[in-house]
Amino acid sequence: MATLYIIGNGFDLFNGFKTSYADFHNFVIQNFPDLENKIENYFLFETDDKYLWKNFENDLATFQYENLFDDLNNIDVQSESFKPSEVFGLEDEINEEVEHLINDIKDAFRDWIEELEPPPKKTGLAKIKKDANFISFNYTNTLEILYSVPTSKILYIHNKAKDYSSELIFGHGALQEKDPAKEELDEFGDSNRTLFTDSENAARYPFYALIKNTSSILDSNSEYFDNIKSINEVIVLGHSLGQVDWPYFKKLQQLFPDANWKISYYSKEEKLNLKSTAIEMLAINDDKIQMIKIHEL
Repeated sequence: MATLYIIGNGFDLFNGFKTSYADFHNFVIQNFPDLENKIENYFLFETDDKYLWKNFENDLATFQYENLFDDLNNIDVQSESFKPSEVFGLEDEINEEVEHLINDIKDAFRDWIEELEPPPKKTGLAKIKKDANFISFNYTNTLEILYSVPTSKILYIHNKAKDYSSELIFGHGALQEKDPAKEELDEFGDSNRTLFTDSENAARYPFYALIKNTSSILDSNSEYFDNIKSINEVIVLGHSLGQVDWPYFKKLQQLFPDANWKISYYSKEEKLNLKSTAIEMLAINDDKIQMIKIHEL
């Protein structure tokens, strides 16, 4: 039986890595306090009972461009000393701040992943087939260091830490802001532009820069998907089946419509949600799905 494993963050957590978003939040608090303040000011992040982030990637879609714009806009157009050139200076300042914000988020994320320490003991490992194929959504080399899976068998679909030939891919899946910019012209053909239109649009950019472009990722890995043949079994370990990653799973379902799926879960509530998602959103037949715990492999 040809098997394909899908590896998500729950697999790293199972193996003792501290890779929750709460762990990332603690890392940012300790190492990037200025960035933590900006994220708190410019995004609406969900938190747990310890006020630590719960859904970091998805919540990148909650970017509040108005807050960044207002922080930097000190122009009083009613002032007698006002000059239109001030508006161009504001746009430049916003572009610079936006670039710093995006780079700081990406740098902090990579630094966190690269500083993760492997668990001290190799106990209670999951039983996996090392001759199978693997698609890892994680950035760690857990499969290689703990399970001795050959690198050639693994597709790190969002790239891997300590591989500096490419940046780590993460982000949200929203395609449009909740409050998108107005069209250049209104319904009567009149301009909607104001003095601050270009500056406001510059302030919106982080929302778009932090989108995870799954279509592009699938295209860039098309050779891999073309080369995996005759998969009879897909085993999903520690993946939440979040909406941003549905295109990958739909692609696999199209490639292997007759494959049996084993999907791991952590809690009873998660079990129900994952199975419902697999059936309703990914079009996997109920009789093809088996819900499991990772340690039951």
